Amino acid sequence: MCASANLPEFTLKNAVSCYLGSMQWEVWQLWLAAAMALVILEIFVPGFVLACLGVGALAASIASGLGAGLTVQLVSAAAMSLVAFVFLRPVALRMASSDEAVSGVEALIGRECRVTTAFDADTGLGRCKVDGDDWRAQLSDRAEAAKAQEHAAVWIERVESNTLIVTTTNTNS
Repeated sequence: MCASANLPEFTLKNAVSCYLGSMQWEVWQLWLAAAMALVILEIFVPGFVLACLGVGALAASIASGLGAGLTVQLVSAAAMSLVAFVFLRPVALRMASSDEAVSGVEALIGRECRVTTAFDADTGLGRCKVDGDDWRAQLSDRAEAAKAQEHAAVWIERVESNTLIVTTTNTNS
């Protein structure tokens, strides 16, 4: 209830402002606060449902600010929530689940690196530098050890624990 003991009673007919505690709030401010709260709560709840409801509350805030009645505010909130749910939610879900951003050691696969310590023909082990970091490396084919001398370019096939598995042939081209 938006009424206090000594303040005018809030009803749907005079829904221009109400008192919450000692503050007077316009209805458009209440809708705007609801919109912001819903968008903030979206951080904690996946699926972009609360954000769509927040878009609807923003539309109701605009309608209220323009002087529309409660019915128009509710209809605009419902309509814009539905529009956001149908059109904006699929776009947001697609953007959030895109697999384009690869990070960690998966981002190293296919990259070129430079040999810092020549590979041993018996063990296939050596060292490579990629992005300024020196890694323990192992050739995928030990017969390539003669090609993988110091300062030679090799390409990362995969990462096993802290070891790069590399090859002397570029598999990206």
